[in-house]
Amino acid sequence: MPADLLADAERCVKCGLCLPHCPTYNKTGNENESPRGRIALVQAWASDSLPASPRLLAHIDNCLLCRACERVCPADVPYGRLIDRFRAQASPATRTPMALRLLLGMVHKRPLNRAAQKALALYSASGLANWIRPGQIGRLLPAPGQRRGARKKLYRTMHRVKGEVGLFKGCLGELLDPATIDAAITVLNHAGYNVHLPAGQTCCGALDLHHGDGDYAEKLARTNIQAFDGLALNAVVSIASGCGSVLREYEHSGFAAKIVDISQFLAQQDALAEIELRPLPARIVLHSPCSLKNVMRQERGALQLLEMIPEAQLLPLPDACHCCGSAGSYMLEHPEMAQALVDDLLREVCAWQPDFLVTSNIGCAVHIAAAVKQRGLAMQVLHPVTLISGQIRRF
Repeated sequence: MPADLLADAERCVKCGLCLPHCPTYNKTGNENESPRGRIALVQAWASDSLPASPRLLAHIDNCLLCRACERVCPADVPYGRLIDRFRAQASPATRTPMALRLLLGMVHKRPLNRAAQKALALYSASGLANWIRPGQIGRLLPAPGQRRGARKKLYRTMHRVKGEVGLFKGCLGELLDPATIDAAITVLNHAGYNVHLPAGQTCCGALDLHHGDGDYAEKLARTNIQAFDGLALNAVVSIASGCGSVLREYEHSGFAAKIVDISQFLAQQDALAEIELRPLPARIVLHSPCSLKNVMRQERGALQLLEMIPEAQLLPLPDACHCCGSAGSYMLEHPEMAQALVDDLLREVCAWQPDFLVTSNIGCAVHIAAAVKQRGLAMQVLHPVTLISGQIRRF
């Protein structure tokens, strides 16, 4: 109901402290493209002062939901919740773009997801991947040669057992980044943890939630909670902060409290203390996804983890670097803004001339990797645990 929107919106005192942190406002200079401006638009609609016109909806849809504004807001305005609820109430029947419909089909329907995995494997094996990259989705496809296969429900550690963890692999992990799932299992097992991958886990619900379908997002939440129910777990680790940020805000507080970014978990448990890592004399830029730093507030874990690699030179990006432009399906629906933002990021990154860029969110990784390939840069983009896994000294 509009009343709940007004209650959240009226907490905003219009101080403007959020403006320097908003990617779209910094790009456009348009007040309607700022958190303060968007909140004012929501207030006007909820008060029956403005209709949900295409122009108004466009300003709201242009938001990346990076939630950098929430992190600096002195009034603790729940901006993410406000925008999600507005989209559900004001534009639940908005036409869904074809690219997003295809993406939602792959995340919701397992047969379609598996078919996409097989098609991608054939596409890569045929050699077409080196010549044809169809459309916006095509530019985000992973490089040929990544392994795919059935997963077990439990991967036991060969070392002294320190605990049991669940691994939330995400709906697109097997399709776009199976290497990170492999690496997460390897690192957790070497650290002494048995790793559970419940077969019933599904999409976290982020795409549906952020496109106004809160009911379906709640259905997915119930499915995930049930999938991990009954397992005596120390934690449920996420390898994609975009997923982790949504899982941590599930209404089931018992489940939500167990969600932790995998790098944060390993760093907090000092889990790598007994693992010998091979030296890596390389320059590594650390990218912190918006969902990791603004929602999960767990960006320190990746830094602490990477600091354990001997001879590695870590180069954290300056605070002035904002969202990379990925933002879930945003990179498909708003390609021009998404490209402008990733160009800004790479401008900062290229100054370091790094060997690796590490990031803890699959959406950020595929978006940045596509831009890196377009520029012809000799830089690998991967997850922190993938880098760690490659440096574990096997005996």
